[in-house]
Amino acid sequence: MLNGPEALSKTEGPGPGPESLAVARRIHHACERFEADWRARKQPRVEDYLGHADDPARPRLLEELAGLEIELRTAAGERPTADEYHSRFPSHPEVIVRLFEALHAAGGLAATEVWPPPTREGGTAEERRPSSLSSSAPPAQGQRLGKYELIAELARGGMGVVYKARDTALNRVVAIKMILSGAMATESERERFRREAALAAKLDHPNVVPIYEVGELDGFLYFTMRLVEGGSLASRMDRYRDDAMAAAGLIEVLARAVQYANEQGFIHCDLKPSNILIDRDGVPQITDFGLARQASRDDSINASGAVLGTPSYMAPEQASGERDAIGPATDVHGLGAILYELLAGRPPFRMATTMETVMQAIYCDPIPPRELRPQVPRELEHICLKCLEKAPKDRYATADQLSEELSRFLQGDAIGATGPLQKLKRWSRREPEIVARLSGLALVSLLTELNYRVLSPAPDALAHRSVQMVLGLWAALTLLFQQLQKRGWGSDPLRGFWIFGDMACLTLLLWIMEELDTPLLIGYPLMIAASGLWFREGVVWFTTGLAVVGYLALFGYAAVDWSRTHAGWMKPGILPYGNIFVVCLLLTGFVVARLVKRIRVISRYYEVRRLG
Repeated sequence: MLNGPEALSKTEGPGPGPESLAVARRIHHACERFEADWRARKQPRVEDYLGHADDPARPRLLEELAGLEIELRTAAGERPTADEYHSRFPSHPEVIVRLFEALHAAGGLAATEVWPPPTREGGTAEERRPSSLSSSAPPAQGQRLGKYELIAELARGGMGVVYKARDTALNRVVAIKMILSGAMATESERERFRREAALAAKLDHPNVVPIYEVGELDGFLYFTMRLVEGGSLASRMDRYRDDAMAAAGLIEVLARAVQYANEQGFIHCDLKPSNILIDRDGVPQITDFGLARQASRDDSINASGAVLGTPSYMAPEQASGERDAIGPATDVHGLGAILYELLAGRPPFRMATTMETVMQAIYCDPIPPRELRPQVPRELEHICLKCLEKAPKDRYATADQLSEELSRFLQGDAIGATGPLQKLKRWSRREPEIVARLSGLALVSLLTELNYRVLSPAPDALAHRSVQMVLGLWAALTLLFQQLQKRGWGSDPLRGFWIFGDMACLTLLLWIMEELDTPLLIGYPLMIAASGLWFREGVVWFTTGLAVVGYLALFGYAAVDWSRTHAGWMKPGILPYGNIFVVCLLLTGFVVARLVKRIRVISRYYEVRRLG
């Protein structure tokens, strides 16, 4: 089945234009609703999600929704047929043919295959239900895999599905994991699955889920492990949110387990709450070594520079695909990300799209937990933020060092994760626009002072004081808008007022200097370029408009002032210079707005492609 933009590209050419992206998002949301209703056992019908009969997007909606329904029905043990779908959707035969041809080409159902298969007349329902595997998808709840009876589905991820099962030979309940794509799994998926089982089987630690058996039956790879019935940490976050000491104790235990795995040469690379299981006694256990890599050898499974992991929790070296930089400090970052969510109530990085989240993971520091939850102990916040440092060398070098630091915190001893230099570095990464503004204003203020006291042949005391006052006002407005933003004021209106304040201060500075050929005019195009960091086209054009209005106001004032004291209405040579400058401002705004639009389109494209 083709999903999202991949399906659109068949009919709309190579570029995902705004209209095709809107359709792709609509398809994505429809598929999300359908699958959610399916999982909730509401028995959804594709027909109810297609909209009006004359909707131009109906064929593409049908292709995606029907394909999704076929996948879900197949995974549940059903065998949908082409005849059935032709009778349900007679007005779109080409879509049905394309769906079943694609499935047949992939090695799935034949176009006329019927399910359940014919049985002897009078057979019971139990006799008609298959007792072993005959499907290309994983077996469903209630079926069998060799000696294992599948009791219930426990979890489902991007690659595998985990069931609660009973081992009929040993009469014990276990967890069994299989590849989600079943017998249709590619050789790369099968190799990665075997590798996960092999890595986990080598680890013998009380806080690592043990592997019991690895096998293959009828083309289905599986491995069984201890059943941890308490659920994952993701479902228990609230139990730790108001108990910082318990959160610290949990991460301390996990850090020792991670240290053990690292000492065996394995880096987990995907530590997150859903991969931490909590048994009935409250003991945490690490699972899912699907992305783990051996630090001692080159690993061809993850060797393409691909970004592997969960964006909200991944370390910068993972997010940027720097495989050589992955090491024990990568798992320290993962532990810090879990601790952050326990303390702050949200992951360290979470944006509207995957691309934006990955960019945050690479370039931005998370908001300090105490700004979200003031009751978080300051020392524990320092430990957490040190784990989340961008450079691996700035984090704890090993999980053992993190464990020791947490132990000191729990015992009330002094910790070593504090320091003014670290705080300054984190602040500069967390608030780059604030740091850039204040640093620039401070530099201009120092140069103004130098020019007035040393370099100027005829210093103007009034102009000097006026310039310094405007620079001080500009800095004060910057800090004010920063505080308003932190307090949750509306983003777009606040940005508008912020930009208006910046532009007014710049224009006021230029008016005080009474010159239109000053180098400070570069401030207008620089502000237009900087507005692109908001990633909003409207913000860029608003800034461009303010820049043009500000410059024209100065131009008009200069014309009036010149006409009062000289012949003619404008200083010779200034008029063409002014025209060119206005055109340059407009061109700058156009270029920055187009770049912002392109980045947002690419971001949406890959988001739809990932989730479709």
